[in-house]
Amino acid sequence: MSTTKTETPSPDQAIPPGLESTSYQRAPKLSHRALTTTLVAMCVIPVGLITVMFLYLPQVHEGDLQASVSAEGLPSATFYQQDYTERPAVPSADLVIRNESDQDWTHLNIQINRHYQIYEREPIPAGEERRFQLHRFVSRTGATFDLRYNPLKYVRIYARRPTKDRATYSTEFDWEGVE
Repeated sequence: MSTTKTETPSPDQAIPPGLESTSYQRAPKLSHRALTTTLVAMCVIPVGLITVMFLYLPQVHEGDLQASVSAEGLPSATFYQQDYTERPAVPSADLVIRNESDQDWTHLNIQINRHYQIYEREPIPAGEERRFQLHRFVSRTGATFDLRYNPLKYVRIYARRPTKDRATYSTEFDWEGVE
């Protein structure tokens, strides 16, 4: 009894038509030119669409809130000159935000030092102020703001106005006047 042994072709050789699998036979085949054209199109089309959208769509302007920000109960500027391990705990301090516009603010997101934030669902009516305890501000990792280790440097307020647009106010905190 004689057996015929079929050898698998080397990677450099083409597979004879009778030995191709049905999946391979049904797969679409691209020439080198078609593959190159497809790859170029995959790179050019997104860049073209982004360029067209940039030229066609109008510019977006973020509104400005009319606000004032102050803080009460902060330690003096000299407090931060000593090593943080020697600093005593700071009693609660407040951030005071005043709405100086003629519109109520809703959906507030208040950030301090770019990393700590708090969301406020209660609106701040026009001409009124609201106090926020600084130790209530939390970072994304869950760390709370502690004046013993971090001086208040920056405040940013995001709010929604009655016209349904968002507006912001930001300020660097001035430590020169704190004694």
